[in-house]
Amino acid sequence: MTTPHRNPINAPHDHGRLRLLLDEQETLFVRLDALSKRQQSLVESERTDELLRVLTERQTVIDGIAGLARELQPFRDQWEAVLAEAKPEQRDRLAQQVERMADLAALVATRDDADRKLMERRRDSLAGELAGTGRSKGAVAAYAGATTQRPAAKFQDREA
Repeated sequence: MTTPHRNPINAPHDHGRLRLLLDEQETLFVRLDALSKRQQSLVESERTDELLRVLTERQTVIDGIAGLARELQPFRDQWEAVLAEAKPEQRDRLAQQVERMADLAALVATRDDADRKLMERRRDSLAGELAGTGRSKGAVAAYAGATTQRPAAKFQDREA
């Protein structure tokens, strides 16, 4: 005999809890979007110290989003049933909210990709400059070594 599959959240689905979790997650996505814009500005202006602070704050926000995603997983696992039980206005609100968060996540990902590409170009440029500097120093040293050899002293002050 099998036991009926129980909803791990509560039967019927707890739409109030779902709404609270999604509201909190959306707030974090809005914060992540703002931090992403700040990060982009700092990458463009090469303000590394401030960028590191923003990245630390971003990680805290991302950890919060991930934690909420774990809490939302039982709802996602039964999403069709959740929507079927919801009132039409709840379904519309849920769909719009999920879409807004997906849009924010896509914007952040696009900015992050642009920031990564800019930092890679700068890294490659700097590596080229450093390699050129190393070659220049080597050439200068070789040239200087050939022309600045001092002749041995012919006269020396010595006391007898």
